[in-house]
Amino acid sequence: MIREALKALWEYRLRAALTLSILAFGITALVGILTSLEALRAFIAHNLAGLGSQAFAISGGGSGITVRIRTRRGKLSLGGEGIPLRLWEAEAFEKEFSEPGVQVSRHIPLTFGGRARYKGRKTPAQVRIFGVAPSYFRIQELRLREGRLFTSAEVQRGLPFIVIGHEVAQQLFPNESPLDKWIQVQGRLYKVIGVLKKRGSLFGFSLDWECFVPWTIAFRESQAPTVSLYISAPSVEAVPSVIQKARLTLRTVRHLRPTEEDTFSIIRGEQIADFVIDQLQTVTLATIGISLITLFGAALSLMNILLVVVKERTQEIGLRMALGATRAAIRRQFLTEAVVIAILGGVGGILLGILIGNLVALFIGTTFVMPWKWVLLAVALSAIVGISAGYQPAQEASKLNPVDALRYE
Repeated sequence: MIREALKALWEYRLRAALTLSILAFGITALVGILTSLEALRAFIAHNLAGLGSQAFAISGGGSGITVRIRTRRGKLSLGGEGIPLRLWEAEAFEKEFSEPGVQVSRHIPLTFGGRARYKGRKTPAQVRIFGVAPSYFRIQELRLREGRLFTSAEVQRGLPFIVIGHEVAQQLFPNESPLDKWIQVQGRLYKVIGVLKKRGSLFGFSLDWECFVPWTIAFRESQAPTVSLYISAPSVEAVPSVIQKARLTLRTVRHLRPTEEDTFSIIRGEQIADFVIDQLQTVTLATIGISLITLFGAALSLMNILLVVVKERTQEIGLRMALGATRAAIRRQFLTEAVVIAILGGVGGILLGILIGNLVALFIGTTFVMPWKWVLLAVALSAIVGISAGYQPAQEASKLNPVDALRYE
């Protein structure tokens, strides 16, 4: 039956190709978008949890509005009443906040989109410099490729030392070690003491253009220093209690009354990942809905084309009936042809969709994605489309009168 269906499709290959392309387009849209979303979901789960499973950050509110989002790992607070975290508050917080095994680092942005220079070489204008404490590297789980990190004593003295990202080192020092060399960024000179291992990218922005200096330098050089605190708990289980104590400590430092809202944000990378992934689920459902509409249109087109094919093959149907083919056999033949067309179109759409989705995965810097559940869904939908579109033409073919069919011209 399948062989006969393929033979018939070859005889009407132009019309079959048109039908295949209509169906393949709908499946490509479904699998391509859903594969892209799977790649994005994997990327977010891996990268937005970049603070580490044991870490969180505290920053001053900047939007004037407090937004609280319920996630699978608790309540995520963003915003605040627009009160930045000041240096004396960070110092008071660190003095009051003492927990065994807890690490705290100050974090001050210094340069966004700067250009680093060494002798005749320079980087694109995308170098980002942050002022941090030595504990920041442990909190963020950053690893050295070579060299060392600055010490707490060097931070207090405000020595112009810098730990550079992988791409900065590759650009400025392609054939030599960058250690103990002086580079210039935004008119300031820094001595390179360490190079980080390759970190990858986040939403198209390479993390390997980031560099780190002592926070004292960033505070002194920045025109409007913005202080944040990065905190790591001794274990994953201890994170909720550490967050609660950090929140109460900063509220005490800011003299907030019990009825007042927090004027700062506590952000855990995994909570952001959960929130974004939850939003992607909504996008996924919308994509499935749109794709089903597309496939419904493809099913109507396939049914209309098959009805035309039945009309053109009236004599063939009459001849088969005259030679002993039953109405059920004729019905099965045309239904099989419809399903074969749908499956072939579905397979082509699946392959093209996986290719498109993984091109997106390659662009955002994540690994190859094989969305088996969406592939199985696409195969099932293709079969359903073939059966639903082929049923009416198959019925029409089986109801033909053999005598009238043989006389048809």
